[in-house]
Amino acid sequence: MHRFKKILVGVDLSSGDHLVSEEVSPASLEAVNRAIWLARSNSAELTFFFALDVGAETQRMIEESNERESIVATAKEKLNGLVSRAKESGIKADSDVCFGRSWRQIILKVVQDGYDIVIAGTRHLGPFKTILLGSTGMKLLRQCPSPVWITQPQADSQIKSILVAHCLRPVGDLAMELGAAMAELHGSELHVIHSQEHSEFESWHSIYQDNESNQKTPLEVKRHIESQISNYQFKTHPQIHIVTSTPPDIAALNLIENHNIELLVMGTVARTGISGLIIGNTAEKLLPQISCSVLAVKPADFVSPVTS
Repeated sequence: MHRFKKILVGVDLSSGDHLVSEEVSPASLEAVNRAIWLARSNSAELTFFFALDVGAETQRMIEESNERESIVATAKEKLNGLVSRAKESGIKADSDVCFGRSWRQIILKVVQDGYDIVIAGTRHLGPFKTILLGSTGMKLLRQCPSPVWITQPQADSQIKSILVAHCLRPVGDLAMELGAAMAELHGSELHVIHSQEHSEFESWHSIYQDNESNQKTPLEVKRHIESQISNYQFKTHPQIHIVTSTPPDIAALNLIENHNIELLVMGTVARTGISGLIIGNTAEKLLPQISCSVLAVKPADFVSPVTS
C-alpha cells in the first residue's frame, strides 16, 4: 500500500484548563502510533499539527499578556518530541502550531498543503457512552477533502478485525481497496457489508445512487466485491454480508458488535444543498453510535466547503 505520501496528524495537547498539557493524551498517542505505522508502510512524510482551540476573548487575553510566543513554543516542544520519535523510525517529519477551531484549521492545512490523509484520535467513552466521534471528528468526516482516520485507543497495535461498507460506486471501491490493504498488512479478519435496503432509510449510496447499482442482484454484488479482494492475501477468507431487510445502520452496528470490529472503512459523499452531509440518514445515524475507529474516504470530485 503506497497511496499516502503526506500525512497530517491532528494532536490534541489541551487538557482541562491547560492550553498545553504536560503529556500527550492516550487518544492522540493512538493517532501518532497509527500515523507512524502508515508512514513507514507508505514511505510517507508526517506533520504533527496542533490548533489551540480557544475563544476570541481568551485569544485576545493571550495576545495582550504577551504569552502567545511562550504557549506556541511549549506546544512546539511537545510536538517536536513526536517528530524525533518519527525520525528515529526513518520517517521525515515536522510540526506546526496555530490558533483557531481545530477541525477548520486541519481542513485548511489539508487544502493548502495537499495532505493525502488526516489521522486524529478521540477518546472512547465506555460501553454506555459509545460516542466515538465528537464534533471535531464529525466535521472532519463531513468536510475534509482527504481521507480521515479517526482512531481510538486500543490495547493491541494489530487491528484484528475490519469492516468495509461498500456502495459499489468508485468511492466504495476505494474504501474496499484501503480496507483490504489494511487487512492484508495487519493480518486482520475482513468483513464487507453492502446494503440493498430501500425503505425509510437512505442507503449507503446516497441520492447519487444510479439505477444500475439499484438493480444489481446479490450474486452480482458478491462477484463485484470478490473481484476486488482477489488481489490481496488474507489470513482468513473475507466474509461478505449483503443486507436486504435490516436497516443498514442497524446491520452495520450488529456486525461491529458481533465480530468485535476495530476499524470501519467507508466512503462518504456530499449531498446537494447540504454541504458536507455524510451519505444521508444512514451514516448520520450510524457514526455517532459506533465504538470502533473509522477510516472514511471522499469521492474524487468532492470539494470541501472550507476554503478560508
